[in-house]
Amino acid sequence: MKKIRFSVIFTLCTFLLAAQKFTHQAAVVKVNKDSLYKIAVSPELRQNMTKDFHDVRIYDSKQNEIPYVVLSEPLLKSKSDFVAYEILSQKHFNSYSEIIIYNARQDKIGNIAFNINNSDAYKYCSIEGSDDLNQWYSVSELQELSLAYNETYTNQYKCIYFPANNYRYFRLSVDDWFAQPLKINSAGYFKNSVIAGKLNEVAFSKSITEVEKNKTTILKLSFKGEQTIHRLDFKIASPRLFMRHARVYAIREQKLKHKSEQIQETLYEFDLKSDEALWFDLPEITEKELFVEIQNKDNPPLQIESLSCKQLASYFVADLRHNESYMLKCGNKTLKLPEYDLVNFVSQSPQLLPEASIGELKLLPDQNISLSPAQEKSFLETPPFLWMCLSIGGLIIILFSRSLLKDMGKKEQ
Repeated sequence: MKKIRFSVIFTLCTFLLAAQKFTHQAAVVKVNKDSLYKIAVSPELRQNMTKDFHDVRIYDSKQNEIPYVVLSEPLLKSKSDFVAYEILSQKHFNSYSEIIIYNARQDKIGNIAFNINNSDAYKYCSIEGSDDLNQWYSVSELQELSLAYNETYTNQYKCIYFPANNYRYFRLSVDDWFAQPLKINSAGYFKNSVIAGKLNEVAFSKSITEVEKNKTTILKLSFKGEQTIHRLDFKIASPRLFMRHARVYAIREQKLKHKSEQIQETLYEFDLKSDEALWFDLPEITEKELFVEIQNKDNPPLQIESLSCKQLASYFVADLRHNESYMLKCGNKTLKLPEYDLVNFVSQSPQLLPEASIGELKLLPDQNISLSPAQEKSFLETPPFLWMCLSIGGLIIILFSRSLLKDMGKKEQ
C-alpha cells in the first residue's frame, strides 16, 4: 500500500513540475569547428526571456545540457582613457584602405579605436603587426569594425579587438568593396576599460501627447514584450535652441487597504540641450511600457524628429562541436540560474570569439498562448482546466500525506 502511495505522489509531483515548460526554441547554426562560440541575443529573441536569462538552456542532440556563459558589452562612460597613436600613413586603394599606426612605447594592447566621421556603413578589416615595417605578422583575421563611443553627432569611435600584442607598428586593411572609405581623424586605444560594444535597435511603437495643463509632452513607448533599454537617442527638428528637463518613468500598481491605484515611478532624469549630444545612457531599464515626460514650461513643445531605443549586445558563450546539433530553449521561468564551470574559463571580450547564429524562433506546442478564434482551444487545453488539475493534484497529495502520517503514528504506538 505504501509503495502505491509513494508512486502516486511521485507521479503527481512529476505532473506538477511538467506543467511548466519551455515556451520557445531555436536551432543554433553555423558551428563550423570545435570552439567556444558566441551566440548573439537580439532584442527580438531577448523579449521572450527573463532579464537575467535564468529561463534559458542549451541542449545537444542527445538532450544533454550544454554549459553557457552570458557576456554583455559595456557602455563606455568616459573618453578620458583614450591614448592617441601617430598615424604614419593612410592610403586608399581600389578595394581597401590601409592604415599604419606607430606604437612608439610598444605598449601591450588588445584594441585599436578610430575616431571617424559618423557612418553607418559596415566595415570589415584585418590587422598585422611589425617591428621594422618590412616583415608583417598576422594578428587578427577579417572582423567587423564595431561601434565604440559616440562623442557627438559628427564623429564617433569605432574599434577592432585582437589578442594582446606589443608590436611597434600595426597595419590595418579595411575592406571598401561596398562603401566609400571612412574618414579617420585619429587612432589610439582605451587604457583602462574595454571599449563599449555594439548597440542593437529595439523596435517599439510610440505615441505623443501634449498636456497643456501641466505644460508637458508625454511620449509613450510600447514594446512587444519586456525589453531591456540601455540608451535613448533623440533627434530634435525644432526649435533651434532649447533646454528642457525630462524624466523616464513607468506605471506601477500600488495596493492600498481596500483598493489599488496607479503611480508613476521615476526611473531616470536628464536634460535635453541643443548644444549637447542628445543620447542618454540609462541604468538598464527593463519594461514592457515606458513613458518620457518633457517639461516645456512656457515654451512651445519640441518637434521630435525621431527617438530610438537601444540595447547593448549580449551573447551566450558555449563550447560547441562542429559535428553536433544544438537547440536553445527559453521561457521556463521555474528554472534557477545555472552554475557552470565554464564561467571560470571565459574571460575574453566577445568580439574575439567566432559567432554562431540562431535559427527561426519557434513557439513550442501546448503553451498558454492566446490564439485566433479559428484556433480556439478546447476546455482541456485552457488555463482553468490546468489550474483545476493542479488543485486536485495538490489536494490528493495532502490527503495521502495525512494518511501516511497516521499510519506511521500507529506503528510507533
